[in-house]
Amino acid sequence: IFMAEMSFEQLWADVVPVPQVDAPDAVVKIAYSKEFTNLMDLFRAVQKKEEYSERVLELIEELLELNAGNYTVWLYRRNCLKKLKLDLNEELDYLDGFSKENPKNYQIWHHRRTIVEWLGNGDRELAFCESVFEVDAKNYHAWAHRQWALQTYNLWDNELTFIEKCLKTDIRNNSAWNQRWFYVHSGPEAQSIDVLNREVAYCVDSLMQVTLNESAWNYLRGLYKTHHQELHEIIRTKVEEMVESSNRKNPFALGLLADICEYTGNQLLTAGPNEATQAVQELREASKICVELVSLDQIRAKSWTRRVRTLNLRADSVVVEAA
Repeated sequence: IFMAEMSFEQLWADVVPVPQVDAPDAVVKIAYSKEFTNLMDLFRAVQKKEEYSERVLELIEELLELNAGNYTVWLYRRNCLKKLKLDLNEELDYLDGFSKENPKNYQIWHHRRTIVEWLGNGDRELAFCESVFEVDAKNYHAWAHRQWALQTYNLWDNELTFIEKCLKTDIRNNSAWNQRWFYVHSGPEAQSIDVLNREVAYCVDSLMQVTLNESAWNYLRGLYKTHHQELHEIIRTKVEEMVESSNRKNPFALGLLADICEYTGNQLLTAGPNEATQAVQELREASKICVELVSLDQIRAKSWTRRVRTLNLRADSVVVEAA
């Protein structure tokens, strides 16, 4: 408003700029542009005198166009908003546009969260995050912000539908799989056996579509490790079926089956000496699978070789103790 009515020099005629103090013999001086230097000199001056005004907000906007990551400038902007009692929804309008050019800027996301907290209303946030996902479906900042908004303002109602829409668009979207895990384990649903079985079924169905989808395999592995007591039988059965249907050529299926066999063997060992024979069988089976993976998954061949050695040593030690 002010800048439209008068020249820049007229607007700031009453302010004495405060230059940045650099070491006189600095080895590497930052090559600031003349425009940035002049604006920052003015900013230091208004910061020193603690001025909060419309012209300062305009100055801040010009500075952020030149350096959107300047957290000191963002902090001062928030102070201005609070002191001037400005409409915070208008600030979100500003951020909606500004964020499109800086979608992975930490300071912008922090600023937005603070404004939403001041408003005490997260109704705009899910739609805003969706607009970001349309450009980058794996934007970490947007997913983290979405999770915060869901929990803080209890916006869960349509989240599972949204997640399934994302996965239908890209079944390999690891961010969407992570969001599904977040929904199941941090959302409003109780982790009942029905919910857990639903998740296993959804995961297996997706793997029928794309058998080498590492994101889905990691999700299934997470279900097993977190809920093995409830899901051991169903997940082991499904994984064994997928191992055989792939003619033992799917490294993700084999890797998870090795994990299951090893976990089962270790659990049997803790059950007492009467289970030692079965425990050794499970450990040997895990070792056998890892031998297959040495050839099948050559990128991780050394890791599988080391695991074979570890499993065999453990099984051998049980046999010796039993003797």
